[in-house]
Amino acid sequence: LHDAAKIVTLRSQTIAHHLAGHGAMMTLAAPADTIDLTPWPNKLWIAAHNGPNTTVIAGDTDALHQLHTHYTQHNIRARIIPVD
Repeated sequence: LHDAAKIVTLRSQTIAHHLAGHGAMMTLAAPADTIDLTPWPNKLWIAAHNGPNTTVIAGDTDALHQLHTHYTQHNIRARIIPVD
């Protein structure tokens, strides 16, 4: 129990001090194999496959907003997820 509490505490501190505020996530109504992330190397990644036509993208906030704009301009549903 002591080790588990220590792990939870260290994880929370790491997230708060090093990860929070440095990224974003978006759901996209498109199959993962049709999503081109090459314009944003090392900035955007496929985070999850939520279904055959639903993909979650994660990464740099500015790059994610650019991708969001691209897909919404092409009438493909893209929604920024309110997470950190």
